[in-house]
Amino acid sequence: MYGMGTLSACLKKEGHNVQIIIMPANFPEKYPKESLNELVELSKNSELIGISLMSVFFKYGIQITQALKSTLNVPVLWGGIHPTVQPEECLEYADMVCVGEGEEALVELVTTMENGQNYYDIIGIWFKENGKIIKNAIRPLIQNLDTIPLPDNDYENKYILSGGHIRAINEGLLTKYSAKGKLTYKTMPTRGCLFECTYCCNSAFKKLYPNQNHIRKRSLDNVLRELMEVKNAGRIKFVDDHFFSYSEQEIEDFCKKYKKTINLPLQVLGVTPTTFNQKKLALLVDAGLNYFRIGIQTGSENTKKLYKRSHSNKRVINIAKVVHEFKIRRVSYDIIIDNPWESDDDIIETLMLLTKLPVPYNLNLFSLRLYPGTALYEMAKSNGIITDELTDDYCGDFYVYKKTYLNKLFLLMKKYTIRGKILSPKMMSLLTSRRLRRLKLHWLLYGIAKMKLIVICGIPLKDIKKKYKKKKRQLLLKTAYKTCDKAN
Repeated sequence: MYGMGTLSACLKKEGHNVQIIIMPANFPEKYPKESLNELVELSKNSELIGISLMSVFFKYGIQITQALKSTLNVPVLWGGIHPTVQPEECLEYADMVCVGEGEEALVELVTTMENGQNYYDIIGIWFKENGKIIKNAIRPLIQNLDTIPLPDNDYENKYILSGGHIRAINEGLLTKYSAKGKLTYKTMPTRGCLFECTYCCNSAFKKLYPNQNHIRKRSLDNVLRELMEVKNAGRIKFVDDHFFSYSEQEIEDFCKKYKKTINLPLQVLGVTPTTFNQKKLALLVDAGLNYFRIGIQTGSENTKKLYKRSHSNKRVINIAKVVHEFKIRRVSYDIIIDNPWESDDDIIETLMLLTKLPVPYNLNLFSLRLYPGTALYEMAKSNGIITDELTDDYCGDFYVYKKTYLNKLFLLMKKYTIRGKILSPKMMSLLTSRRLRRLKLHWLLYGIAKMKLIVICGIPLKDIKKKYKKKKRQLLLKTAYKTCDKAN
């Protein structure tokens, strides 16, 4: 919503009318026909339709575009990270794509179209005309982010797909879909990333802008002005790769003003072991920080080299201990699983690292997706791991995990740690022991660990039996209909 709100604000500043429709996807299902019909009806008076998408939503972008173009004679523009790194692929479906940052390019495009002038030479936009692709240059990165208008945060002409129908957005509807019924306002104080992780789209994005400053920061007074407009929110979330790139003095000044003028629970995402700073964390906790998220990604030394992640496991453990001392209400660690280049030993290294982090903490597990433009994507193509892009890589849900034994241990660990309990290093060593796995004794230990979790959660035994009987009945029914293979 932040990116669309910023684009909307830029267009409105120049006097253009804007309508925003949010279409959440329900992997792996397609949009219902009724929902697409409502989308077409809402879009019928548009002069330009823009679709913002990431790689995982590529199939949905195609479905929406085809529905629109089957009825409306309106040009369709695609923007976002996937059109930026795969513009030619996207032009198979869209009439034009925005390559790179879109604020300046979109305003120029809309203004030029409105004036009835030729717009095929606009920098930052690629076009498809009579089957031919027109490739324009890429605009330089916007260095002074304070020149960009604050996001458009009102509810006028904004809609969201909810319950199969597109409804007008209001605070109540947004609150309904927010965690624990509290409206969360998300924003980004910075743009860019210092690192070139081989799995991340930021590495692909940086290649487009050689010799330019990639890390750009809004002034924190600019951020505070934005937050003053959304003080009705339940909490503030910085979805930001480099908030910790601000100096200690900048964060100290921000925190003092934040407590005085905003004083809402604060959440910070995107911190890495390399950028972590204890003093900055202390200042944020004093200002109301209650959720903190760190990207570990792996505990394997081999995989860290593959990912170009340079931090040590010792530093991760030390940071986790420091964070634990602040008693932040919720701490999360990101881990990537389902890496086709990892051995069992690599995966076990990560599991063992997690047993050494103080609890409670939440474990965010992401199935590795291979995104175009990244080093891992190219490696996967050369290794034959990717043969069909639409089924093998970026169109999958990163919350759907492979059904492996070691993945089960990650999920079991998640259930333990979020409750303030831990699978000890000794127990994890037994659960991952090659010898015990050859003897099939690991399943016995796994069952004991699960039963211990049940005891920890205080679930009555009769409820466990009832749940087991219900599952057994369901399995028998599925077998009767010959769908057991699919169910398993």
